[in-house]
Amino acid sequence: MAKRLQVPFLGEYYNDLLVIEAWLKDRSTPAEAQGLLRSALIEREATRSEIIERLARKRGISADALTAQILAGTAEHLTPEEYASLQDQQEQQAADE
Repeated sequence: MAKRLQVPFLGEYYNDLLVIEAWLKDRSTPAEAQGLLRSALIEREATRSEIIERLARKRGISADALTAQILAGTAEHLTPEEYASLQDQQEQQAADE
């Protein structure tokens, strides 16, 4: 089962906006926050997919493989040195073919 997400305090201004938004919709503040987060994630779906595609290409793997690594908690951010090494390996493989 997924763990409950804890969100740090939004700050006075954004907290006020969230409370007002929830009140206008006759929802609890956590329910409204959940709905807003879901909405934002759906809005960013195309952008997120483009980013995953780019980062996967950079690593020489498929977007599905990178997504699986991220969800499994095994994906790591590349350092410039690691990227240069991967580029060298990919160029060597291309030259060998």
